[in-house]
Amino acid sequence: MFQQLCCVSGGRVAGLAGRSLMVLFTVMVGCSEPPPPPPVVEVPAPVEEPKVIELVEMGDVVLEPAGKGELEVRVARNGNQGSIKVSFQGLPDGVTLSPESLDIKEGSSAGKVVFQAAPSLGDAAVKASVSVKAALKKISASRSVNVVVNKVSRPEFGKVGKFVLQPGTSRTVSVPLKRNGYSGQAPVAVSGAGTSLTAKVESPADGKSAETIKIIVSAKTAAVDGPVNLEVATNAYGRKVSAKIPVEISRYPFRVESFRVIDLKRSSKEVIRLPVKRQNYNGPLDIELKNLPSGIDASVKSVPAGGQEVSVALSVTSTAKPQVRSSLIEASGGGLQTSNYIILRVLADDDEKLPAGIINVTAIKKIFSDPAASAPLRRKGSIGGRLTLASKQALIDFYGATPRSLESIREGIDWLAHCQRGDGSWALDGSLEDAGDVEVNEVPSPNPIGATALALLPFLSEGIAHSRVPEGQEELEQYQEVVERGLVYLALSQQRSNDINDGRLDGGMYAHALATIVFCEAYGLSGDERLRGHAQLALKYLLNAQHQAGGGWRYSPNQPGDLSATGWVFLAIRSAQLTGINVLSQSLERAERFVDSCGVGPEEAPLSRYCYQPNGTDSAEKQSMTAAGLLTQQYLGWKKDDRNLLAGSTYLMAKQPPEQSSNVGDIYFYYYATQVLHHLEGNNFDLWNHRMREHLIRTQEKDGEFKGSWKPDGVPHGNTGGRLYVTSLSMLTLQVPYRHLPMYRLFKIGRSSD
Repeated sequence: MFQQLCCVSGGRVAGLAGRSLMVLFTVMVGCSEPPPPPPVVEVPAPVEEPKVIELVEMGDVVLEPAGKGELEVRVARNGNQGSIKVSFQGLPDGVTLSPESLDIKEGSSAGKVVFQAAPSLGDAAVKASVSVKAALKKISASRSVNVVVNKVSRPEFGKVGKFVLQPGTSRTVSVPLKRNGYSGQAPVAVSGAGTSLTAKVESPADGKSAETIKIIVSAKTAAVDGPVNLEVATNAYGRKVSAKIPVEISRYPFRVESFRVIDLKRSSKEVIRLPVKRQNYNGPLDIELKNLPSGIDASVKSVPAGGQEVSVALSVTSTAKPQVRSSLIEASGGGLQTSNYIILRVLADDDEKLPAGIINVTAIKKIFSDPAASAPLRRKGSIGGRLTLASKQALIDFYGATPRSLESIREGIDWLAHCQRGDGSWALDGSLEDAGDVEVNEVPSPNPIGATALALLPFLSEGIAHSRVPEGQEELEQYQEVVERGLVYLALSQQRSNDINDGRLDGGMYAHALATIVFCEAYGLSGDERLRGHAQLALKYLLNAQHQAGGGWRYSPNQPGDLSATGWVFLAIRSAQLTGINVLSQSLERAERFVDSCGVGPEEAPLSRYCYQPNGTDSAEKQSMTAAGLLTQQYLGWKKDDRNLLAGSTYLMAKQPPEQSSNVGDIYFYYYATQVLHHLEGNNFDLWNHRMREHLIRTQEKDGEFKGSWKPDGVPHGNTGGRLYVTSLSMLTLQVPYRHLPMYRLFKIGRSSD
């Protein structure tokens, strides 16, 4: 027992005093085995309270509209590790945040965000409390920050009233700028000009402290009538501030409707009343009448606001010479100006005859050794008016050429002279050297016969022959050699044979007909018998080439005709007659039948309009063929009051040249129509001639290598005839007042005009 007790006691001691004491007791009492170790009891570690994170206090974020503000977010980690997520709640409308949330990485305690205020803000102050929350694992912190958007003052443009701008003019517009306390820059821009206007900010472009912005607004010459809304704009606090500048483009905001002919007798007084058409301006108008014929005085009164009529008093002296003049009526008001023409004609005492001096016997005796030889040139419709400067000037005064149109003709002659090639010819394609005259598709074929004839006709129409110029125009002598070289080229090119080709000139029927006209007119102006021979040969070929059954002409001999080729051939035949070369009446009768067969007018006037070819695909009415047909009928003997001719002239007058245009247009039609109306004379021709003359002056090239010519762009047949074709026909049309004597008017033979 004791031993057992000791062992137990020893065990307890070991438990209380340590393992060494137990061993000692064991030894002392003689225990044979140590007691088992006591069970291990685990004691839990003490629990620590979690550490917090804190958001450092942040100041207000103050923004301007369209402005940005940076906010630094700082987090006190307090020993906590890991990534911190920062989010924002309660942003006011119109304010955005970038980035929308922050991710503060481990090792960092701060991040930045940028607040952006929209340009739409600023009309009222905005203040909002935005909640900022930081989260790290299961702990978080939050704080509020104030976001403030200030109320601001923006500038604004004052209202600009609508104004009228005419094409080709400019105006400086003052646009009020109310700053409303805004002290920043207000750079100004203008937009919306489109294709009709240009607009430029004159001052100040940066808008510094300006109360008025000046803008130069210009309308292009080709501007189309109608409204254009310009916009003037600036930017303040990111918001566009703008205003409209309403512009009305109007070529004629008001205009005196004066385009008519006023016939005036000598020693007379007339009061004419002209309507005033108003579109965009109703204020008072000042009226001025310019470029009156000599011997006429005019008195014009101003037009009151809202007035619809202008009264013009005209007084004609007893010494006023018969003439026609395009006088100008200018109306101005409200910074605008318009003009219109009124055609004033002083009538001759004997209105059935042209004034004396157009055919001057004294001058003819100086030119022709045998005055009888010049008799054909004095026939109605002939070329005798070109013989002297005095006769040309009398016709110019009577039919309405002007110094500017005469200048255009001289510029055209200069251009033609510079285009002549080394062998005396011209080329439709404009080439200055003979390259074999190979036809190409991209440009007109050279056709030197046709081109040379076309180029020579304007010189001859001025009265320039190889041996003489009009008496009193010695300055034209410089062109005599040009004409001579061209005539020599044509003469050397004429064929001689024993068949139908005797007298033929290459280049086709048109070219041959034109060359025939040249030979005839050159012979008539010079009396050179050598030219008479060439003219007779050329005429012989034309007469042999006529289609015997139908009576017309076309591209090849005896081919069924078309009215275009027939028209040119007939003019050649008529030129021969007017220079004293006889033509068999049978040929003329057949030609008349063919022209009649092309008539496609209405039932009441079937020969008032014409087609290209009868009974075929080209049998529809054409304006160019109508003009050619009517001129041919005039030369065939129609009287001035023929109902078909009168109806046809009305048709032509409905197709007057445009008042504004950049291209010549259908010069083939204009060439024929101008001659038809010239022979009829009267008010229709005066109006037509004015429009035609001004149209050709306006569309002529004014500078550069083509100065004096007319471009073929937009011209029917311009791609085949080229610039030379268009230029020649344009010049011949300008020369109509003196190129041929009128067909239905008698004229006096005398020494001077009276």
